[in-house]
Amino acid sequence: MAFRPSSLQRIRGILRGDPTLAVALPEAERLRELNRRFAGVVPPAVARACRIAAIQGETALIYCANGAAASRVRSQATGVGRVLTRPDAPVLAVKVKVRADWTLPEKREKTDLGPAALNAFRDLDNTLPEGDLKAAVDALLARRRG
Repeated sequence: MAFRPSSLQRIRGILRGDPTLAVALPEAERLRELNRRFAGVVPPAVARACRIAAIQGETALIYCANGAAASRVRSQATGVGRVLTRPDAPVLAVKVKVRADWTLPEKREKTDLGPAALNAFRDLDNTLPEGDLKAAVDALLARRRG
């Protein structure tokens, strides 16, 4: 399986390539680390729906995609603040904002096999000897029939 770089690694390459953008790299890395720590203290669904946008003074600014996630973050504000605190930058307050227009991108819907692919699987099925592979191809074709 080929190595697929994370989105931050791809962004890191872009930022390093442009000196005017390079100043944003340390902040992007700091926010990534804060979001990683945040995800460790809240439920996974809340972590997917919320992102730490900034640390302004002693206040963490968190954007959530919906009110339920925002409510959960507010109820865990003490724990969230404790996790985000660093020796040089204490977090004493958590400010949560609901951004209905902000969500993580939806996962792409998987497309079904086209007619040419199904014909290729039928041809393969006709040439295979009895065994596990033939059974798997038969099952795949049966699911596509209906």
